[in-house]
Amino acid sequence: MRGPTASPSARLPAAAGAVASQATLALGSFLLQLLAARALGADGLGQLALLLGSVVIATSVSSGLVGDSLTVLDRRDPAIRTALARLALAAVAGAAGAAFVLSWGLGDLSPRTAALFAAATAAFMVADLLRRTMMACRRFWGLVVVDAGALLAALCLLVVLSRGRLTVDSFLAALLAGQVVACVALLRSLPRAERSLPVRAPGGLRAVLAFGSWRAVQQLVRPTALNLVRWLVLVAAGQAAVGELEAARLLAAPAMMVVQGVGAYLFASYAAGRDEPMSALLHRADRGAAALLAACAVVAVVTTAGTGLLGPLLTGGRFELAPLAVLGWAVYAASCAAVLPYGTLAAVRGDQAKVLGLRVADSLGGLAATAVALLWLGLPVWAAPWLLAAGSVAAGAACRQRLLVPRRDEPPLPARERAVHP
Repeated sequence: MRGPTASPSARLPAAAGAVASQATLALGSFLLQLLAARALGADGLGQLALLLGSVVIATSVSSGLVGDSLTVLDRRDPAIRTALARLALAAVAGAAGAAFVLSWGLGDLSPRTAALFAAATAAFMVADLLRRTMMACRRFWGLVVVDAGALLAALCLLVVLSRGRLTVDSFLAALLAGQVVACVALLRSLPRAERSLPVRAPGGLRAVLAFGSWRAVQQLVRPTALNLVRWLVLVAAGQAAVGELEAARLLAAPAMMVVQGVGAYLFASYAAGRDEPMSALLHRADRGAAALLAACAVVAVVTTAGTGLLGPLLTGGRFELAPLAVLGWAVYAASCAAVLPYGTLAAVRGDQAKVLGLRVADSLGGLAATAVALLWLGLPVWAAPWLLAAGSVAAGAACRQRLLVPRRDEPPLPARERAVHP
């Protein structure tokens, strides 16, 4: 059983650390893609965006299946720990193998590029699982140091490679180097008990799959939808248009960074606070959604107004950005802010299947609307994030009103159900 829940003032440093850690991670991704936009142009950035989108899809599966499970379930139970380790190994090995076979056998990548892509996928997934363990221990500030080191390693390799011509391979190698450094640093930063190998014990696989499989599919939905949108843009307008839309997303990235950082904190916080009544948790979710929407509004105003100045700095003058695309991505980040606190709370309190249903419905609706807009109506590509945002807002409202409000009088969970051990 857990001790008393931390006071709001005690929770603030952890929340700030969650945002700061996500900011550091997002800064690394932003800088790599910024350099790619300047070095590769719209075509190269479009290809890199599709590859990185696939890495995010693979990572979302392991993050939901293993990362969310180790946060909510009792990861110190030998059976649970054994199941988590086996699932992590299977997910990483399977994703790396699929990345190599599909990108080389079915795609247009060379064997060297496919191998780098597969290795970067595996390293990113392992580092993400180690990050999730740090988050479950609520050591958010330690992640800032780790990700700063990973960013430095990636940039140093790019500096070395820049003596020649930078290619997509260069950026995949930089991503791989950064994530390997992150893995080493994370292993050194974790508590000794978290680094120990599990004592082999049967019986935990069913419990992990019962919770994690729902979370894995839920985590998979949003990045898959985004990558499918990139493919729709590729079909409708070409690879350069994918790069232009991705560059516009980069300008709005600070808003999504705040959303993801607070989301990481909220998941660990809700899991650790299952001894609180639902009314208190719902109130916290409302406050979190309001704060996230306010942050996204500020980013939307600043980035859209500064597109004319920031766009050439981002692209090196090689292509132009549409202000409506930048604003659309900021609105999309705000739509994620509207659903994230409520979806996270509902999942922690056992409604992960219903949250998944809402997430799938809003993503399919957004994808269908985008396909019609781009392929049939011939609308410009900047319409894509706006259409995705509409479905996300509706899902957030439905999640709060249909899943959480009817349960607001629920008492804290019984002690036997508080299985989390941060």
